[in-house]
Amino acid sequence: MSREQAKDTGMALTLICLLLAYYLRNERFMALSAVLLVADMVWPKIFLYPARVWFGAAHLIGAVVSRVVLTVLFCALVTPVGFVRRMMGADPMQQKKWKKGTASVFKTRDHTYIPEDIETPY
Repeated sequence: MSREQAKDTGMALTLICLLLAYYLRNERFMALSAVLLVADMVWPKIFLYPARVWFGAAHLIGAVVSRVVLTVLFCALVTPVGFVRRMMGADPMQQKKWKKGTASVFKTRDHTYIPEDIETPY
């Protein structure tokens, strides 16, 4: 944990106390936020252990949430598109042709490239 991360943790805890003081209308949180702010300015290393917990929790939450969001997006977007393409008969890998005949389904690509092919590849 660096000194800057410890300072950031102290400032975050100060902000949390200020928000609690505002929403709960409790002056104790206001006093606690003042103490945390002074401690953060005078001796920021006091927040090293809370910073480890804070950043460790943030890393764990980020790892879990990113996997959950990507799973939901895959199930909500990619899977229905695959089902629709399959119902419409799309066969991009040409598996139906492969199983029906003995001829190859691979495309022959004997092409000598010229400079115009590289200038406009699409």
